[in-house]
Amino acid sequence: MHRLLYLPCVLLAASLGAQTVINPGMTRADVVTALGKPLAERTSGTQTFLFYKNGVEKRVGMNDLVVLESDKVVDAVFRAPSRTYSGKSSSPVEVTAAAARAEGRKARTIRDSSSSAAPAAPKVAAPAKKPGVLPAEDIQQVEVARPIPPAARKDAPTAAPPVDPKASPAPKKVVPATKAPPAKKP
Repeated sequence: MHRLLYLPCVLLAASLGAQTVINPGMTRADVVTALGKPLAERTSGTQTFLFYKNGVEKRVGMNDLVVLESDKVVDAVFRAPSRTYSGKSSSPVEVTAAAARAEGRKARTIRDSSSSAAPAAPKVAAPAKKPGVLPAEDIQQVEVARPIPPAARKDAPTAAPPVDPKASPAPKKVVPATKAPPAKKP
């Protein structure tokens, strides 16, 4: 009885451990034969992108991807442990959480040791700001050249007399208000 259960378990374990290998130059038909129908397919110019479910989408944030150029495999990015690409993948190697934590600790150690060796640089006070003036306006006030008044220029026309800023302005013309039309009753 145990022998009858043993054989199917061995066959199942062998099929689960099998690696599906995608090689550069394979056709779309070869990829579909090896991996099955894609979850989604997108095309841009001569490139076709085949997306496959990998079972680890939540953890890694992406589907497996096969890139075809003119119906030939040129790249593949696999996160499923049962799939591999024999060519050079454009995807960076996956970093485990433990490796990321170790790198973070190493960076903090280096930063902490370098900060304790040298005294902290003195803080320089920011220049005083004028109330209601933005930094860009402040710069413009300093860097903008003022035009030369016409009276000071040598080539200035002399036809118009200079205007006295203290002189009273010309009287304004008063326009009588118009009467509003009566409101319509509904």
